[in-house]
Amino acid sequence: MKNALFAVLVLGLIAFGTIDTNAQFKGQSNLGVGAGFGGGGLTGTGGIPLYAEYNFYNFNDNLQLGAYAAFASTSEDYNFFVAKGTWTYTNIIVAVQGNYHFSPGETFDPFVGASLGYNVASASFEWSGTKPAGAIDPTVSVGGVFYSGQAGFNYWMSPGLAVQVRVGYFPYASVGVLFNM
Repeated sequence: MKNALFAVLVLGLIAFGTIDTNAQFKGQSNLGVGAGFGGGGLTGTGGIPLYAEYNFYNFNDNLQLGAYAAFASTSEDYNFFVAKGTWTYTNIIVAVQGNYHFSPGETFDPFVGASLGYNVASASFEWSGTKPAGAIDPTVSVGGVFYSGQAGFNYWMSPGLAVQVRVGYFPYASVGVLFNM
């Protein structure tokens, strides 16, 4: 279900791409995807945050507005003596981001920005084998508005393709690719 939600989110961001803008190359918006590490308070193994961004509006040559979404999920096996089970953790964020580009249109394009969005996190436990008498299946879900900052750079390898390195909130550090559309 959560993977389906993330796929719908990404497709929605892509479908939103009909707005004509001035991204790093005049008249183009851009779409990015990437992966990183850290963020969302996830513990366990295998929680690699994935993100997608769609930058669709430029106020001027330097200031760009877009949408950002990230997803991570991980799990941990626990052994409570004779009772065993698995904790599963999930974190999803959806945000609006604004970035200031110091050298738009150049091969090396550093940026700083801010984001405002909504964060949803959940944790649940599932017993494996026989559930102990009187045991419960704990589940918790929380969410709320967040704000954060980000910084990074785009390295444009061609007019339509860049490698992006960024630090910020969820993931704390990431590498991705950015495509002009």
